[in-house]
Amino acid sequence: MKLIFIAHTETPSPSPVFYLKPDTALLRNRQPFFYPDFTRDVRAELSLVLRISRLGRSIPPAFAGRYFDAVGLGLSLTAYDLLRRCVGEGLPQDCARAFDFAAPIGAEFIPVAEIGDVGQCRLGLSLNGRPLNAAAPLLPYSVEELIAHVSQFLTLRMGDYLFINTCLATATLHIGDDLRASLNGREGLRMRVR
Repeated sequence: MKLIFIAHTETPSPSPVFYLKPDTALLRNRQPFFYPDFTRDVRAELSLVLRISRLGRSIPPAFAGRYFDAVGLGLSLTAYDLLRRCVGEGLPQDCARAFDFAAPIGAEFIPVAEIGDVGQCRLGLSLNGRPLNAAAPLLPYSVEELIAHVSQFLTLRMGDYLFINTCLATATLHIGDDLRASLNGREGLRMRVR
């Protein structure tokens, strides 16, 4: 299983940027996230998650919609203090992004047939009961374009997850925090920080 993350970039990019996290980064819904000792600044970014349902490589955009069967919610956790240091020193950023349990994912995935236009899903994130943001995801590319792009580099397999990071909501985490994310008004992910 691969955890593929489409990065939300501040400046426009001619093509989508993606990175990977290991399967040990997966944190199932309602499991607590234990704040790691190696950082003092963990932030969570809300992600729309596509569940890949077919084997595919070099998929044309016109057929990419056939390669995922359900949509859910996830978070991309990043150790920002480590990220700043790595970027500043020109080092790889894996230690800041790809650590254990840095990819919380909701338990419930909604079939694509029930969603309609995936690009118009309404996402919400709340921290300790306070809403941070809720709106349609601001995707510079369609999900079909994203799948087609990633499949040029990686063979997609059944059970892979494609996390599409959004700029909708980012939360700085502290011990004791309770995060909840919703998809089209339905709670789809809950995570407590310990």
